Amino acid sequence: MKKKPVYILCIFAAIAVLIYMTGESYYSGITKKAGLEKKEEKVYQYQYDLIVDSPDSQFWQAVYASARKTAAQNDVLLEIMGPDRGTSYDKLDYMNMSIAAKADGIILQYNGESGLEKAIDTAVENGIPVVTVMSDAVHSRRQSFVGVSDYQLGMAYGEFVSSYVDEDTEKILILQKRDIDDMNESQIYTQISNSVQKAAGNNDIQIRGRNLLSTGTFETEEAVTDIFQQKRNIPDILVCMDEETTECARQAVLDFNLAGKVKIIGYYTSEDILAAVEKGVISVTCDVDTTQLGQYSVEALTNYIKDGRTNSYYNVDINFLDRAAVEKMRREADTDEKASVE
Repeated sequence: MKKKPVYILCIFAAIAVLIYMTGESYYSGITKKAGLEKKEEKVYQYQYDLIVDSPDSQFWQAVYASARKTAAQNDVLLEIMGPDRGTSYDKLDYMNMSIAAKADGIILQYNGESGLEKAIDTAVENGIPVVTVMSDAVHSRRQSFVGVSDYQLGMAYGEFVSSYVDEDTEKILILQKRDIDDMNESQIYTQISNSVQKAAGNNDIQIRGRNLLSTGTFETEEAVTDIFQQKRNIPDILVCMDEETTECARQAVLDFNLAGKVKIIGYYTSEDILAAVEKGVISVTCDVDTTQLGQYSVEALTNYIKDGRTNSYYNVDINFLDRAAVEKMRREADTDEKASVE
């Protein structure tokens, strides 16, 4: 009779163990489904930093996606950073952080900002190779430049700007984000101006360049809006050299009911920009191959680190899309989608 309590205790213990095991199994299943299960973090051989003006923009996110894919294939952890992340830091601050953290390589969107060339040289002196993208720091010790030269970009834009010049064209405005005292001395301005003069003949056309480098997103919107508020100075052709300015110009011509009256030569192919091209709000937009830009940037750093090989210039493809080109692209995308479903 004395053994009965022990027997009962064993039964309770067995039930408790069963409940625990069942609960543990259930919890494990739930966490696995929710993606909460602890995973081992991969340890990469290299760490690269991508430092740009607007890390959250569609353009740089597309570049980052391509670069990250190439980075993973080369055992590289790639991080994107820049002034748009709700901090007071500028690109020079992020450069100094990367140098202090001893990154293995830096990919830098260079626009000529004060102090950046010296920071590039400091990074190289500390054994950190630097690749510039979109604009080149020609007087620095950077290893490579990936993008389109200002001369080529100016020639390409000039061809399209001049094609929209007619007898009624009086004013052309070029908006850039570059650290240069006089925008009218830039290669892009020079090539566009030369193309327009050839197309215009004896027509007296005013061509101006304006620098929006020091403006954030809100300030850029205000600056573009201000252009259209000054009715006497509204350009007949507006050339936008970055995604943000193009988006602001698109919205401004709609707000001021000037769609089709002001010809916009835009930049990049976000969904809003492509839709604006289809509707005739934007005449044509420049499509930079973001896949190449990201891939080549990582390859340039990796080739230098692993093999000591350098290529001073990696050319990235550009293409201009008008309404017909966008409609064709849409049709091809629909055809491909239907084929994949079938």
